[in-house]
Amino acid sequence: MKKGLAFFCILIVAVSFVFAQAAKEESKGMTDITVMVYERGATIAGGSTLDNNDTRWLNEQLAPKGVHLTFVGIPRSGADATIETMIAAGTAPDVIVTNGRERVMQYGSQGGLVDFTPYLDRLDPEYQELIKGTPTDMCSIDGGLYALPGMPGYFIRSHEQYIRKDIVEALGMEMPTTRDELIAFLYAVKENYPDMIPYAFSGKVTSSCFFQFVLSYTSRADERTNYIYEPSFTNCLRPGAKEGFKQLNQFYLDGIIPHDFALDIDETKFKQARANGNVAFMLYNSPDTTDFTQFGLTEGFMLWPCDTLPNADGDYLAPSSGSVNRYVYVLKSAEDAGKMDAIMEFLAFMSNEDNANTFANRLWSEEAAALDETGAPYALITKQQAQDLGYAERTSDMNNIRVSFDFGRENYIKNQSASAPNVPKEFFGERYDLFRNKDRLYHNSEIPGTLETDVYLSGLQTLICEFAFKVICAPEGQFEKVWEASYAKLVENHLEDVLNERAAWYDANKK
Repeated sequence: MKKGLAFFCILIVAVSFVFAQAAKEESKGMTDITVMVYERGATIAGGSTLDNNDTRWLNEQLAPKGVHLTFVGIPRSGADATIETMIAAGTAPDVIVTNGRERVMQYGSQGGLVDFTPYLDRLDPEYQELIKGTPTDMCSIDGGLYALPGMPGYFIRSHEQYIRKDIVEALGMEMPTTRDELIAFLYAVKENYPDMIPYAFSGKVTSSCFFQFVLSYTSRADERTNYIYEPSFTNCLRPGAKEGFKQLNQFYLDGIIPHDFALDIDETKFKQARANGNVAFMLYNSPDTTDFTQFGLTEGFMLWPCDTLPNADGDYLAPSSGSVNRYVYVLKSAEDAGKMDAIMEFLAFMSNEDNANTFANRLWSEEAAALDETGAPYALITKQQAQDLGYAERTSDMNNIRVSFDFGRENYIKNQSASAPNVPKEFFGERYDLFRNKDRLYHNSEIPGTLETDVYLSGLQTLICEFAFKVICAPEGQFEKVWEASYAKLVENHLEDVLNERAAWYDANKK
């Protein structure tokens, strides 16, 4: 009887071992994870999508690790609000990207995010060194790390300016280098080119069209003011900015800015005007292929990089992407679902600079090596070559924690010229010098840690854009009234609480 019992126990142990081994083998199977990327409407050829083109190379690399990746495209405009809706509906991606630290603070303080602290040693060692100190403080709450910062290889200018150089010359003017010269040019275009849009604008909820113009009326001389208003959208409300909005309102009233711009929330008209070569000046993140189509097709067409907006200190500086310009976080639900091993395999892979560079700039195929004729450390692929292969023309939004690689002026001009051979090489050289020159950037003053009022900033971002559009569109003689009413709405949504707490932090820590 004892022998039978012993045999039965051994059998139970053996069966348990077999099942354990089976479970272990099953755990080596593929785990599906979803990763958010910003969707900017870039062209992808041949019916390809984010899921079936740019993930191919990544999934080849991740498959031996038991991970299958799917990108989920989220429109860049209003992305945080979209994600908030998806989280409420239980449909959000496992890995989420935001450019706003406040979103991390909001969800992290509510217990909805994964604490990366126990997972950090799985990331690339060089990345671990990069994020020590201030960058991680940006994402920490009570000792927990609730987001991984996107560490840039170099900082880039937040906004760029472009002007029709051929029209400047036709008007007998010099290329504007100051705001007053720009304003004179815009009104000359209005008078002499009635079919042109002097200053292109859209109603998309973003600061791109107005931010740098408004900041040209402000100063960065006072450090305390910088800490109070930077780095979020509150920057365009700093002292002096009101005069900038007042000038934009005058542009609107005079037809320098299209009267119906606020209705163009998807930028349809804005993009059409650019594609038709109908824009004399624009302030935006950067041009895309549609802005180049008129080169060589329309005689004299020259949409040219320019820098016309020195600030009140006389400095030709613009906000850079900052020491941290992206935050990657994971919902607690993904950890609860047992996906963290797979997620960390993906994040560990992308935290390696070589892997991130390869994904950002190579052909994802053996042919890549043949393209490198300049001695660059990585072979560059042109936008057209990428589209011909069915890839997206840009992968910068898909790189999440190692971002913004600089291959130098020569390689930049080579790659851009190959993508747009109808555009003079001088265009790309000027663009590099004006907008990628490290000496022409300023880094925002960032408080290294969380404040209680950070939770209000995500809502204020959208409200500040709406505020800007309302005051720009104020009827004749109504600017002050619209400003006061619109600003009051910001105050109702905790703007002063945010600014006052930042001021208190500066007074306690920096004086």
